[in-house]
Parts: sequence; C-alpha cells; structure tokens
Amino acid sequence: MSKDRNFRAKGFVVWCVCSLFYLYEFFIRTVMGTYQHPLMHDLDLTTFQFSMLSTSLFLVIYGGMQVPAGLIIDKLGLKKSLMLGSAVCGLSTVGFAYTYNYPMAVTCRMLMGFGASFGFLCLLVSVNDWMPHKYNAIFIGLSQLIGTMGPMFAAGPLDALSERSGVDWHSVFIILGIIGGLLAVLVLLFVENSHENAGQYRILRKPEPVLASIKRLFVRIQPWYIALATATLYFTIEYLSENEGRAYLKLKGLSSSAASYMITISWLGYALGCPLLGMLSDFLQRRKIIMVAAAIMGIVSIALITTAFNQYALFVAFFLLGVSASGQSIGFAIVGEQFKPEFVAAGFGLNNAILTVFVALNAPLIGLLLESTHTIDTWRLEDYTPMFAVIFAVLIVAFLVTTFLVKETFCKSLVAFTYLAPRSRKK
Repeated sequence: MSKDRNFRAKGFVVWCVCSLFYLYEFFIRTVMGTYQHPLMHDLDLTTFQFSMLSTSLFLVIYGGMQVPAGLIIDKLGLKKSLMLGSAVCGLSTVGFAYTYNYPMAVTCRMLMGFGASFGFLCLLVSVNDWMPHKYNAIFIGLSQLIGTMGPMFAAGPLDALSERSGVDWHSVFIILGIIGGLLAVLVLLFVENSHENAGQYRILRKPEPVLASIKRLFVRIQPWYIALATATLYFTIEYLSENEGRAYLKLKGLSSSAASYMITISWLGYALGCPLLGMLSDFLQRRKIIMVAAAIMGIVSIALITTAFNQYALFVAFFLLGVSASGQSIGFAIVGEQFKPEFVAAGFGLNNAILTVFVALNAPLIGLLLESTHTIDTWRLEDYTPMFAVIFAVLIVAFLVTTFLVKETFCKSLVAFTYLAPRSRKK
C-alpha cells in the first residue's frame, strides 16, 4: 500500500512541474497582445506584421511541431523532451528581449513556438501516464486551469503593472528567460518517465518504425473530426485576446485597463470551465453533449459581445466565451480514448497541431480582411463586423461538427486493455 502511495505522490509532482511549464509557455504565447502598441512602435510594424509576429509565426511552428513533438516524446521520454522545451523557451525569450528589428524578432518568436510545442503534450502525457484513467478529463481540465493562469496574468494584471511601474517589454522578456532556466532545473530534479508497471503486470510492445506510426495516426477519420471541433471551439478566445479584442472594447467605451481585464475574465471562464466541464463529463459518462453545449454557449456569447454596451453584460459575455472555449479540453479527453498508449502522445499532437494551425491561418486572414475593408484613418465599431462574421461562422462549424460528426465514447478507451483481477480463493 505504501508503494502505491509513493507512486501516486511521484506522479503528482511530475504533473505539477509539467503544469508549471504549460502555464509558462501559455504566458509566452499570449503576452504579445499586452504590448501590442509598444512593439508595433519600437519595431515599426503594421497590423498584419504584428498579427504574424504575435500569433501566426508562433503558432505555425507550434502547430507544425505537434506531431513531431509527440513522436519525440514517445521516443525520448517525458523528461528529456520537457528539458528541451524549457531550455529553448528560456534562451529565445532572452533573445527577443534584445531584438530591435523585425527579422530577429521573427526568429526568436519562432524558436519560442518550437520550445512551447512540448508544453501541452508533455502535460497530457503526464496525465495519461501517471494518473488513473477514470479521472483523465478532470486532470486535463485542472491542467488547463493552471495553464490558463498564464494568459490571465498576461492580460489585465501585467497591463496594470506595466502602467504603474513603467516595466517595458524588454524587461518582461528577460524575466521570462530567467524563469525558463529555473523550470529546466525543476525538470532535471523532479520529472521522471513513467515505467509502465502496475503491480505484477508489465506491458511489452514490439517497436514500430516512425513512418508506420505516422501512417497509423493519419488514416483514421474520427480524430480529425475531434480536432476540428477542438479548434473551432478554441479559436475565438485566442484570437480576441492576442489581436483585436482590446481595441474593439475600447471603442465600446472601456478604458485600456478595463478592456484588458475583460480579456482576463474570458480566461477565468476558460480556467474554471476546463475542470468543471471535465468533472461533469466524467460524472455523466458522456463527452459529446458537453462539446455541443460549449458550441451553443460560444454562439450566445458572441451575440452578446456584439450587441451589449453595458459593462456588466460584457463581463457575462466574456466569461461565457471562456467557458465555451474550455469545451475543447473534452476533445483531448476523447483523443486519449482513441489511441493505444504508444500512440497517445502523437494523437494529442495531431489534435493540438490542427488547433494551432487553424488559429495561425485564420488570424492573419481576419487581419487582412479588416485592413481591406477599413478605408478611413479612425476605427469604428462597424469596421469590426467582418471579424465577428468570421468568428460566428467558426462557432457554427463547431456546433455542426460536434453534433453530427463527433462520436460518443462514453468515457471509455476504445483500444486499451481491460485488466481483470483474479478472484481470491477461500481456503
């Protein structure tokens, strides 16, 4: 019994370190939006160039690395992969702090995307390897709650701190580099690879070539539907927090600080929604209905954001938007139920790759759409109509995919072994 307790305590420590790195990489991913105007001024960027730097270039590398990162984690293990990610993130953020031109900023930002690509996958692998399967959705939700403290801190609190203390973006990225180094030390000291032992059982697997693993990953259609549902549920919160959300809210009469805190409220809804929807899903033994409800909630939230001017109504709308986006965490739980253990990391990678590439491609397209339809020097609320039309269409797609294409798993693995404990004989 004591051995079992030690195993669970060790797994909890591993999960905590992975969660801290996910929080860190999520902060790096979204912090650019807080310093949009200083960065555009210092680096002489257009709106399109900034959207490329803040979102697209990062996410193209991040998304493109998801399947390779999953395969790397499967081959090298959790510890070495997380060390690589934290070291690259730390070095690239320090490099970004000392850049004064766009090409160097692009290079450092792309390196951040490479390092960050290991964060969420390593976290999901730590849940899958170290935690009881019946609590997977809850732990994935709790993991995302911790992770989303990153964008929450990167929005309102960091904006307020910068205004009061005069801390500029150069100093912030130097501090982020130091934190990356400290995380690498924590990984070295506390993270271990899970050895797949369970009492008297040991699972042996025949090694499989990488190309065969990739082929196995891509031929099934259901994971692609799940990934599309996940991407369309999540897109809106990421886009509004990193790009035009604050500018739009200022036109509605909110101050810069209030607009930033409204973004924080959306991430608070996301952070709370991830574990709560996970708990509800595990309790009901249903996945699909939770994702359908999240899509409906997203449609309602955008309707409120575009029509409401009252600050309290906007507060509710952005909180609902966050809860809606948290429905994507259920998608990762479903993905974990689609693959055998040796392919789970790559399956998570495929799901996260489609999510991030979807955001990366659509963010600059919306930026170009806004620039092409904007004909005067000043911005008006009606100038953002094309942006919200695209967002609304994305959420309609989320509703259709979750309703008609994603299949229910009833919270059970479709491929894992079922272990039967032997009956004890009475003597």
